[in-house]
Amino acid sequence: MLSLSLTAQNDWQLKKDQDGIKVYTKSTENSHYDELKVEMTLTATLSSLAALILDIDNYHNWSFNTEKAYVLKRVGPGDLYFYELIHSPWPASNRDLPIHLQISQDAGTKSMSVRSICVPDLVPPKKDVVRVPLSIEQYMVTPLPGGKIRIEYQLKLDPGAGAPAWLINLFSVKGPFETFSHLRQEIQQPAYRDALLPFIKN
Repeated sequence: MLSLSLTAQNDWQLKKDQDGIKVYTKSTENSHYDELKVEMTLTATLSSLAALILDIDNYHNWSFNTEKAYVLKRVGPGDLYFYELIHSPWPASNRDLPIHLQISQDAGTKSMSVRSICVPDLVPPKKDVVRVPLSIEQYMVTPLPGGKIRIEYQLKLDPGAGAPAWLINLFSVKGPFETFSHLRQEIQQPAYRDALLPFIKN
């Protein structure tokens, strides 16, 4: 089973700390691309965040450089496959990836886990778009007193051929910071703010 080793934090380097959002990166021996971690606390419920993340068609409004995203197959209330097209800065080509998204919750602590893993061969490749061979995302979300939640997000990524490491690593801070800034705004939309999901206990 793939693991992001959430407890191994010794090598993380804080790259940005602004507006309550902390972005960390660390280099790894077996990859040219930095791993990424984001930490933030915001006023929201677990259901609100789950509803936002499950609304795949709306990703272009908050997920950095997402041109479009749509559901491929629904397996269960918190389990689906979707396709995402990412705009890459010049001179890199656009990227795409089919993703398996799963949301689970610990019955005792109520902590919520959101795990997204790229499934490269799920759909045929598209012309002039580079298929991402590896992407593992995980949100660990902890409910806090006072109607708040704490998010720890990690990303391990190989963006595929033709993307120089220096360019991708340059955007490894800008992208996640903007994503979580927009997430904090978007989650206050009534459709998410007032969401109650039967499979999530707030």
